[in-house]
Amino acid sequence: MRQVILILVFIGWWSIDANTQSLIRKTESSNNSQNYRIWYGGNVPLGFGFGNQTLIQFGVSPMVGYKITPELSVGPRAGFIYSYYSSRDPFTNQVIRVQPISWSAGLFARYKFVRQFFAHAEYEYQNLAVPYYTSNGFLVQRFNADNVNIGIGLLQGGSGALQSEILALYNINPSPYTAQSPLSVRFGLNWHF
Repeated sequence: MRQVILILVFIGWWSIDANTQSLIRKTESSNNSQNYRIWYGGNVPLGFGFGNQTLIQFGVSPMVGYKITPELSVGPRAGFIYSYYSSRDPFTNQVIRVQPISWSAGLFARYKFVRQFFAHAEYEYQNLAVPYYTSNGFLVQRFNADNVNIGIGLLQGGSGALQSEILALYNINPSPYTAQSPLSVRFGLNWHF
């Protein structure tokens, strides 16, 4: 419980410090009226699973946004995820491995409704590599999924050029071919969002 309280205090302190810095930057940059309509961002998906099977995932997911208004942005995003699955065959005691790559592409919209919070909606076409275990080892089957994610995000780092984000999403159209949870959490960075 102490660790949770310390983490919350640290996040709160970071927010106050970031807001103070953003106020200073805002007064300094009010003389430079540059209009940043294009912004860049992305996240690094990580996944781990251990038990009878081992799963390790790593990916990159860049995005580019265009500000229609200061609060509303739209743009494309892409994603690539490398997965490492391993399992021990119960009959031969050999370790069996497979390393598929999944990819996705989509369009998103974001709306900043409070200075540090934003709503996020996206359509994502996903080419998902799903390994499954057979008597011959792992086989990888590919499925196409039309995901529709909606959620809310938190920006940290003030209103300067570089900000970090935490984004919680719910897939309202999950694929029936995978056991993935419809809930996901993304961590990333944005430039001029």
